[in-house]
Amino acid sequence: MKPTTHSYLAALLIGTALTQIPSGANAQDTASPSPVSDEVISTGVFIPNEKKITSEITTVLDEDTFAQIGAGDIASALTRVTGLSLSQGKFVIVRGLNERYSYATLNGAPLPSPEPLRRVAPLDLFPTSVLADVVVQKTYSPEFSGEFGGGAINLRTRALPDEKFLELSINGSYNTTTTNRKGLVYAGSDSDWLGFDDGLRDLPALDANGVPTRNFENFDTLVIDTDDALPFNGGGRLSAGNRFDLDGGQSIGVLATIGYDNSWETRRGEDNTANIGGNGELVLLDSGFRESTENTVSLNGMLGIGVELDENNLVQIVGLATRQSSAEARIITGEDREDRFFRQDFTEWFEREVYMGQLLGEHFIPSLNDAEVTWRASYAKAARDAPYERRVNYENFEDGLGFRFQFNRPGTNNDIRFSELDDTTLDLGLDFAVPFDVGAREYEIKFGGAYLDKSRDSAQSDFRYFGTVPAQLRESRIDLILSDAVVDAGVLEIRRGGTTGFPDLSFATLETFGGYVALETEFFPDLRISGGLRYETSQQETAIEQSLVGGSYFQFDPLDENYLLPAVTATYTFADNWQLRLAASKTINRPQFRELTPSIFVNTDTDDRFVGNPFLTNSESTNIDARLEYYFGATQFITVGGFYKDLTNPIEEFIFNGLGESNATSFINAPRAELYGLELEFEKKFAISDKFPVLNTWLGGQDFVIRSNYTYVDSSVSADGMVSITPPSVDPSRGVTPVTISAAGLYTDGRKLQGQSDHLVNLQFGIENYEAGWDVFLLVNYTSERIRAVEDLSNGLPSIKEQLPISLDLVANVPFKVRGGDYELGFKIQNILDDRYEASQTLNGTSIIIDDYNVGTTVAASLKRRF
Repeated sequence: MKPTTHSYLAALLIGTALTQIPSGANAQDTASPSPVSDEVISTGVFIPNEKKITSEITTVLDEDTFAQIGAGDIASALTRVTGLSLSQGKFVIVRGLNERYSYATLNGAPLPSPEPLRRVAPLDLFPTSVLADVVVQKTYSPEFSGEFGGGAINLRTRALPDEKFLELSINGSYNTTTTNRKGLVYAGSDSDWLGFDDGLRDLPALDANGVPTRNFENFDTLVIDTDDALPFNGGGRLSAGNRFDLDGGQSIGVLATIGYDNSWETRRGEDNTANIGGNGELVLLDSGFRESTENTVSLNGMLGIGVELDENNLVQIVGLATRQSSAEARIITGEDREDRFFRQDFTEWFEREVYMGQLLGEHFIPSLNDAEVTWRASYAKAARDAPYERRVNYENFEDGLGFRFQFNRPGTNNDIRFSELDDTTLDLGLDFAVPFDVGAREYEIKFGGAYLDKSRDSAQSDFRYFGTVPAQLRESRIDLILSDAVVDAGVLEIRRGGTTGFPDLSFATLETFGGYVALETEFFPDLRISGGLRYETSQQETAIEQSLVGGSYFQFDPLDENYLLPAVTATYTFADNWQLRLAASKTINRPQFRELTPSIFVNTDTDDRFVGNPFLTNSESTNIDARLEYYFGATQFITVGGFYKDLTNPIEEFIFNGLGESNATSFINAPRAELYGLELEFEKKFAISDKFPVLNTWLGGQDFVIRSNYTYVDSSVSADGMVSITPPSVDPSRGVTPVTISAAGLYTDGRKLQGQSDHLVNLQFGIENYEAGWDVFLLVNYTSERIRAVEDLSNGLPSIKEQLPISLDLVANVPFKVRGGDYELGFKIQNILDDRYEASQTLNGTSIIIDDYNVGTTVAASLKRRF
């Protein structure tokens, strides 16, 4: 990636915006002509209602937007929002603050997470097709949880239908890197294509010592094969709804949807390890080539039942289920630090699922100035099951016989891992909004509270084969080497392993209660101010245990905190269609469960190991925002904003050197960090026939649309202070004492926050016909380089920085009729530039690629039929 790419994109964005800002003579032109009127135009006539009624900085993506940007899941849709980017394709980074600082909800209730490393839900699990919209709020208001570092993301389910409908859609796609090309596969179970294992991967029964009473399955879960032509991606969705109006004036609405998707992805690229040479230079330690194929099956569904008791009272029941399973086969070949030619085979199966049930109510009280009462009760469960994570080592001795099984290659023993996680969330909320007048001035007081009870249990079991493999057997296929006959003969035995020195069971709970009061009023006709205070108390507990050691259960001191969190916002409409927004608040961020748990977890995306730190504390953030907005037409505007955050005790990663040759990543409370940035948005629409009359023959009646945004972010993490870290070994039966050291020994003072990119750019150019319902858009998304893994000061290694591909996409949606039936055809081309992903380390002008791969170009089509 050329370092000047972001400069070109930013210049294009700013130039486009400046050339399109209308002068005073045409400041109120719109895409459609308006009748001439002698009426006085009120101040702010073009400011949308949702911008007037709230002082917060928000962005709303609705169903039309999802279609125009071609987003199949919420995670990919959010990359089009100003200041937002993705980590690992599923976790949202808001204004340079990683996913730990974002807060995701469904209809206001917190989402549980099936991810072991994170308490926040991966948003790739939630398809856009089951949602009405998603609201992103970047400034804090006290009705939200105090955990509001970067922003709040609220997914809202579809409203109940106004009439009976049935909708069927199918989709398919082709990827230039994967589809109809060779890929790695393994047999798996007969029901993998449905997203469920049929019992093949069940953990065998264990004896009193935690060792399996029979051998593991060693063919369908282990032997990697090659598929010469991987299939196309495909899926479908069925949605239906109806409304029943009763004689008593009540109405009942029902909405249901279910979807299935099956996709394949192959990645090929370098897989290297760097080190510091004798002269302090960056050198290649292990060089490898990585090839992997992952088959992902997604199932999801939603059921909504609503009862309108009358025009002022609505009660809804919402059920949401989303599930994703993936089978991956991966081979890494190369030359290691001891000049040995190696091969490692990996086979994995992951199941992630979220189930959520909600009871929601919305009530208006006409006798109390149409006061509003809303309430919710939500219970959710998330789970992750990862059975039969397998790794096998081979070595080529350069004797002409090729790769042969290497039983105990140092540092990479052949192992089998089983892990599971269960996460439950109970959320209760009650909110009131009461308008009232004092003299000629209107006020609205808001107050309410919420209760959250969250728990998470996780377990991990590691096994290895031990013994001596006869030379003649080592040349056999791996399932024969590890066969029942070999184990039954006593040549090999199965033992527990892999978690020595660290617990394999963890338990965590979080209980919070929050109450708030806020007051909003217009001090003057053009000045709206809202301010409030939230009180929030929480208790977070973490416990660990070694499953085979009696009396090893150990509970750490609870993290018990109380906070008063103020927030104030102001919106000043100081000139015709001009608004200035100012906001200030204080928020907090709690450690995630895995960050507190001192047990080992392997990130399968990078094969990095993580160890939690039970001595983490809550971090606090002071937030200041300002934004200037100018609206020069309906849904047409330009905005310029700035933000600043001062973080105390922010949670950051560091390299943990407690695992011998194989280091791991752990977590600390850095003494302090600062983050600030600039945001620019521009949106313009005009009738093509007005601007380009010569095109009226072909494009008359169409509108040309420009949407664009740019974000600049910078940050600095202080290393001036002492920090507490996990000791090199954890024995729950003896208690755990922190190790206190200087932060300056762990990371460089002043480095950027992990996951923060300096530049984020989105450009959208399109043509749409509102009456006919069709549109065509060209979209560009750019995220500049950012830290993926922090530096290792103990070994002198710099941080690993990643560069995401520039995304250039084409999306089109065209409705049409066939024999009176309503259809819609969708078409998109993604990653037209065929750009690559790359992660590297750089020191003193020397760069080494750590890993890279080609994303490929995807061509997709969908067909929807509505009855």
